[in-house]
Parts: sequence; structure tokens; C-alpha cells
Amino acid sequence: MTIAVTDFVIGARATGRAAGIPNLRIAAYPGAIAVHPIEDVKKNIEEVVFPQIVKLLTMPIAVAVTPVGIAMAQKSAIAFEGTFEAVNEFFLEKQWSDGLPIVPPTEEKIEQFLNYADRPIGASLGVLHPSLQQATVQSVAINAVMAGCRPEYMPVLISVVQAITEPRYRMEDVGSSAGWAPLIVVNGPVIQRLGLNASTGLLRVGNQANTSIGRFLRLYLRNMAGFMPGVGDMATFGRPNFPVLAENEKESPWEPLSVTRGFESGDSVVTINSVALMSFHVTVVADAPETIIRNIAIKFRQVMLSGDGAVITKGSEMSPQLVMSPVIARTLAGAGYSKKDVQRYIYEHSKVPAKELDAYLSLQGIPCASVCVDKGLLPPQFAESEDPQRLLPLFHAPEELQIIVAGTAERNRFFVTQNVARQGLATSKKINMDKLSEANAPS
Repeated sequence: MTIAVTDFVIGARATGRAAGIPNLRIAAYPGAIAVHPIEDVKKNIEEVVFPQIVKLLTMPIAVAVTPVGIAMAQKSAIAFEGTFEAVNEFFLEKQWSDGLPIVPPTEEKIEQFLNYADRPIGASLGVLHPSLQQATVQSVAINAVMAGCRPEYMPVLISVVQAITEPRYRMEDVGSSAGWAPLIVVNGPVIQRLGLNASTGLLRVGNQANTSIGRFLRLYLRNMAGFMPGVGDMATFGRPNFPVLAENEKESPWEPLSVTRGFESGDSVVTINSVALMSFHVTVVADAPETIIRNIAIKFRQVMLSGDGAVITKGSEMSPQLVMSPVIARTLAGAGYSKKDVQRYIYEHSKVPAKELDAYLSLQGIPCASVCVDKGLLPPQFAESEDPQRLLPLFHAPEELQIIVAGTAERNRFFVTQNVARQGLATSKKINMDKLSEANAPS
């Protein structure tokens, strides 16, 4: 059995079904425990929760555990036949769409996508949470058709699914109440090959590649992983899915994000990162590079504290992002700043007094920084003294900061994203370009 607050009971049951426990026994705590006075918590546990625990643990197990995925495997390949309008009504009723019209995934269209796959139709790309289904090439193709992708996007989509099924990404947390959304960053020759927009308005819905690939991921998380609102997806508010962010490598003075993350120059790579908070797209007005980078550090500090200021305690690694337009990057590079220099500067100059960080930690019911060190939630450097004015960083190490150059070349803007610590850590996968190369080869 398990214990859940009442608002999460439906999600817990869905997780149980996915794990092969169709009648998971749940003791429900009434209401939102985090805002209850301690006396009410004690009373609810004694009078409401504990009696449920006793009852549930003394009940006979009526339903045997069943293997997951059998029902899915037995389904016919043809789900429905009808007009475009009828197909879309059927998909809406089944909750297989995102509320917008989908492209009907006919066998003919699916086959076109499979021609761009580098492995067999039933090949597994990883295990999906919380459904515990295998992510297959076929399921990628089906959802890609529905999202309005082109067949040649398939290599990117396969890498996207491989990235989200990596254990470090912690896909099981995609449906957390924080309501964060994944952001796909793309690097390499595939940007030009597929016509991804890396310049003006790249995060606007409009460009087919950026938009449909972003939509694909949301559909895939919903249809295959089981992140249905109110069931697997427990987002309090949620946020819209993002189009792809393609790095403007032609206008950047630095190595792309993919190289920073250990790939070779010329590799095509996807990196997926959680975004819980995206700042305003700030205008930089300054007459010197030193002023520009100082202003960026100030804004970075504001964002990291205005979101969940306690996020630093929720894992030993983070993936904050700094996305700047090419003109800002060129100005900093011209003054001698490398990417590592910028990472180090932001790390050092966004620090806050311990007293201020402790105040933000307390808002989340988390002990002060020094106590967090004792509990293993923060590294030793956060408790080197008890001076309330000692300066503490807002992320663990300079190299955690993901720096991306994108957007209009001559616009002096940047933005910052805060991720949810260990949830949705930046995870990268190389894109296999072989099938795209074959499509361009002379006949």
C-alpha cells in the first residue's frame, strides 16, 4: 500500500496500474499537508490516515499483479476508419490528442517516417515512466505524424525519446506539481538540413520544424508515457510546450552547447532540459562588456531567487540556462570572455548573503544552508562559517550553467531559465544523420 494526499490519489492509482498493480491500496491524507498546522497534521494522521492503513494492510489481496503492456500489444493496428473530422473526433474522445487537430496516422504516412529510422520498427528506445511501456520506433512515428512533423525529422525524434528515457533525466518527474516543461535544444548541421529556425522568433509557434518537433514531445509524453492532466500529469498550473530552440551557431563566437557538453564539432545533437521558470527576455543597455556581464549576473540572481529559491537543495546537480543573442555573445567574446569565463563570472557574481538565501529556503520549509549541509542536501562549502553575510552561490558549480547563443543576430536581449534541480536535468543525445545523408545521396 501507499499514502497520498487526496489530490494525488488518482495519479497514484494510474501509477499503480502502469506498474501492474491495478488495485493499488492507498491511504488518503485529507487536503494539502504542506499548509496544515502541525497539530492538524497529527490529528489527521491519527484519526484519518492511520485507520485506513490498518484496514488496507489487513485486507486480502483480491487482484493478482498483472504484467504491464499486454493490453497495448494486443490492440489492432487499425484504431479507426473515417473522415478527417471523424478521426479527430475519435482521437479527442480517446484523449489521444492535445486538443488541437491531429494529422491522422495512416499506415502509409507511418511507413514514410519509418524509412528515416536507423533501426527496426519494434526496436526499443528505452522505458517510459510512469506507464513503463517500451518506447518503440513505431510509437515515435505514429505520434510524429499526429504532431505534423515531416518524415525527415525522424532521426531527431528518435534522439529526443532516447534522451528522455535516460535515467538522469528522471522522466518519472515530468508530471510533478511544479508543472515544468521540457525544452529541446538542437545543435549541428541538422539545423540547416531540416530548416530549423535559430534566429528571429525561434520560440514562436510558426516554423514547422521547431513547432512540430516540440508538439511531438508533448504528445508522446501524453500518449505513451501516460502524462494525462490530473492522472499522470499533476501540474498545478502547467505551461505550454516549447518549440525547439536551435542554437544560432553561424552567428556565435563560441563553441556550441553540444561541444561544451562533450560532443565533437560537427555532430548533430539534441539536449533536453526542464524549464520551471523562464525570465523576461531582458534588454541589455550598457556601454562596456563588463557592464553587460554584470547586468546579466544581476538578472540571473533575480530569476534563481524569484522561482523556487530552494531548488539548489533538491539534488547535487542543476541545469540553469542562459540564452543570449549573438550580439551580446560577440561583445563579450571580443572583450576576451570565453564560455567558461562567463560561467565562472555568473557563478561568482550571482552569489547572495547566507541570510538572504536562508530566508528563501525557509519559504519552502527547508532548514538554513548550514543545516542543509548536515542533512547532506548541500556541499560543505555552504557551511564554512556561520557568518550570515557570507556569500553563497545559487548553483553548485560554474559548469552547470548551460550557455546558448540564439535569436536575432543584432538584438541585445537574453533570458534565463531555472530548472527543477534533479528533475529534467540537461540530457544530450547525438543524432544519427545516416538516413538524412542517404536521402541527399545521388541516385
